[in-house]
Amino acid sequence: MMRNVLSLFVCLTALLSWGWHSSGNIQSMPRLLVFSKTTGFRHDSIPDGLAAIRQLGQQNGFDVDATEDATTFNDANLARYQTVVWLCTTGDVLDTQQQAAFERYLRNGGGFAGIHSATDTEYDWPWYGGLVGAYFQDHPAIQRATLRVEDGAHPSTTSLPAAWDRTDEWYNFRLNPRGRVKVLATLDERTYSGGGMGADHPLAWCQLYDGGRAWYTAGGHTSESYSEPLFRQHLLGGLQFTAKIKDGACAALAAASAASFRPDVLAGESIATIFGSALTTATVSATATPLPATLSNTAVRFKDSAGIERLAPLFFVSPTQINLQVPAGLANGAGLFTVVKADGTAPSGTVTINALAPALFAANANGQGVAAGLALRVRDDLRAFEPLARFDTALNRYVAVPLEMSQPNEQVFLVLFGTGMRALTPASARALKLGGLDVPLLFVGAQGELVGVDQVNSAPLPRALAGRGEVDVVLTVDGKLANTLRVQFK
Repeated sequence: MMRNVLSLFVCLTALLSWGWHSSGNIQSMPRLLVFSKTTGFRHDSIPDGLAAIRQLGQQNGFDVDATEDATTFNDANLARYQTVVWLCTTGDVLDTQQQAAFERYLRNGGGFAGIHSATDTEYDWPWYGGLVGAYFQDHPAIQRATLRVEDGAHPSTTSLPAAWDRTDEWYNFRLNPRGRVKVLATLDERTYSGGGMGADHPLAWCQLYDGGRAWYTAGGHTSESYSEPLFRQHLLGGLQFTAKIKDGACAALAAASAASFRPDVLAGESIATIFGSALTTATVSATATPLPATLSNTAVRFKDSAGIERLAPLFFVSPTQINLQVPAGLANGAGLFTVVKADGTAPSGTVTINALAPALFAANANGQGVAAGLALRVRDDLRAFEPLARFDTALNRYVAVPLEMSQPNEQVFLVLFGTGMRALTPASARALKLGGLDVPLLFVGAQGELVGVDQVNSAPLPRALAGRGEVDVVLTVDGKLANTLRVQFK
C-alpha cells in the first residue's frame, strides 16, 4: 500500500508542477474624492473635468469632494470615500507615507479611477504602475479617431457604440497592458496618424487590484471631452464601477480547482490553480512540506467574506500559473485573492468559498477523461493494487486500463483521488455511480499524506460492470456534483 501511495505522490506532485470585499464605511450616499495634483504638465481641462464629475454626482446620487492637497491621503480621510479619481494628474504627487495610505485604502476595498494623464504619474512607484495599468509614452497631435468597444457590458461602455468616433489626444503607452487588465476599448490606429502600438492599442480598461477596483480611460485631454454626452456616460460608468454602485466583469486573473478546472468556487484546504499573465519571472516548485507561503518572491493572499486575510501555501509558480492550497478557515461566501508579485504589483481576482467543492483528479491533469486512481483487488488474504490508467507513448497521453471483473472469488474496490471534499460531516450525503449503477462508499475525506489531496474509497464493485467497457464515474458530495471522469471494465 505504501509503495502505491508513494507512486501516487510522485504522480500528483508532477501534475501540480506542470501547470495544469468590501469597504468598511457604508454611507447613505457614496462619496468620491477627485484628486488633480500636478508636478509636471498641467491640463487646462482639469476644471472642466471636475465640473463634469460634480454634475454627474448631482444627477446620479453621489457626492464629490475635490483636492490637490496630498496630505489628505491618510487613513482617516480616505476611509470616507468609495473611490478616488485621479483627474489628469502628472508627476510625483504623493510622498512615501501618502503612498502607503493609498495602498491600504485599496487593500481595504477602495476604488481608483484614472483619467488621461493618470498614466503620466508616479513612474517610480511600482504598485501604482500596476494599479493604473500602463505608463504614458508619447502622443501625436489632437485629432479624430475611432475607438472599438471590446466589452459592451461594462458600465463604462454599455452606452457606447461599437465604433466610437471622437476627437482627443491619443496616448501611446510604454507597454501593452493586455493580460494584466481587462481591456474595455481599443484605438483603431488605421483611423488616425501617429499611433505607436499597432493593431492592439488598449485605451480603456478595468481590473481588480490589491482588494479594490480600478478603472482607467485615456480620454479627457480636451475641455470639450467633458461636455460630450457619450464621454460623460463613459466616465460615469467608470466612477460607478469603482465606487461599487454598479458591477462589471474586470478580473484579469481566474481561479479554478486544480483537479476539475471548474472556475470560481473553491473549498478551504483544497488544491487550486490561478491563471494569469506575468505572475512571476521564474518557474519554481516547492521542494518540501510544509509548503511555503512565498515562491520566487510571489505570494497569494485570500480575503474572505468576513474580511479575514490569509496567505496560501504554494506548490508551484510560473509566469502564467500558480498552484496552491486554499487557506484553511476561510468564511464561506464571496472572496478575493491577490497575487502579491515581486515587482510590487498586486492584481486580484474573485472567488466563492464553499465548505465543499468536490473535484476528482484526472490522469491527464485536465479534469476530463480517465480517472487518476487505483483498483484494489482482494482474494482470500491477498491484496493487490492496479492503476486505472497507463501512459500511451503513441498517443502521448494516459488511457484507461481495463479492469477484470470476471473472477467470482474476488472483490474489487475503487480508490479515487480528488480535492475539496474533506469538510464532510456525518450527516453529509455522498453518492457514487459507475455506468449508472449505484456503488456504496466506504470513505470520503482527507488522504492524509498528500497536502490538499482527498480520497474516495468505494465498497466492492458490482459484478454487473463486467464487460461494460468505459463508463462514467459520477460522484456527488452533499448535493454538489464533481467533474465526471471515466473508468474501463472488461
